[in-house]
Amino acid sequence: MYLCFCLIERMISLNIIYKKATIDDIVLLTKTRIEVLRAAMDEVERKTYEYYKEAFQNDTHTAYIVFEDNKFVGAGGVSYYQVMPTYHNPSGKKAYIMNMYTKPLYRRNGIAKRTLALLVEDAKK
Repeated sequence: MYLCFCLIERMISLNIIYKKATIDDIVLLTKTRIEVLRAAMDEVERKTYEYYKEAFQNDTHTAYIVFEDNKFVGAGGVSYYQVMPTYHNPSGKKAYIMNMYTKPLYRRNGIAKRTLALLVEDAKK
């Protein structure tokens, strides 16, 4: 017994309309932008996970996470990378402070300042 799977191509009649957006389209434009950003964030999330996995394995990133009891309240990180040596930086080693964040309720309490100090202390090592 032979089975035949046939692919049937379906023709769709498209009636595409291009319209210049106006102020009346703000709600749709806003929703569309968020949809685009969310779609892009899936890729950013996957790539971020891969970055952290590799960076922690090869010691090219330091991160501090801050808690009040068991509740996350902030974070900060520093990435280390190599550039061509120069006269003012013969080692070529560089660091980039990133992802400094404190939840709004906890801001103005010195959390980011202390996190930054810890990152700089680690970077000097």
